[in-house]
Amino acid sequence: MSLAQVAARLPAEWLLERIAPGRPAHTRRAAYRVLHARGGVLGLRASVELLTDADPGLRRLAAQRVQSLWSPYGPPALPLRDPEVGALLERCTELFGDHVMGRLRSQLGIPRAGSGPIGY
Repeated sequence: MSLAQVAARLPAEWLLERIAPGRPAHTRRAAYRVLHARGGVLGLRASVELLTDADPGLRRLAAQRVQSLWSPYGPPALPLRDPEVGALLERCTELFGDHVMGRLRSQLGIPRAGSGPIGY
């Protein structure tokens, strides 16, 4: 059985609580690994939360995982035109150049912050 299959069985909020700063480092890392295995918005949410973490290892890993969303060949496995995805991407714009972030938003059908719908 894969980690992704097991991860799908665990409650999201329970896992998110386990990456909180007050938890032991091994608990936080394990919970993050499971959240990332679930992927989608939940994995992105966990990664963005850890971008400002006090643990430099978790910060670096979270940044790498967010950056791995980008591919010139197609959109990441995230819902299209999802406002939460747009808000999460807005919190990690420093990880991408303007061109890449623009392409990523375009692939996902998410307008730039403060603009209208794509194509308008």
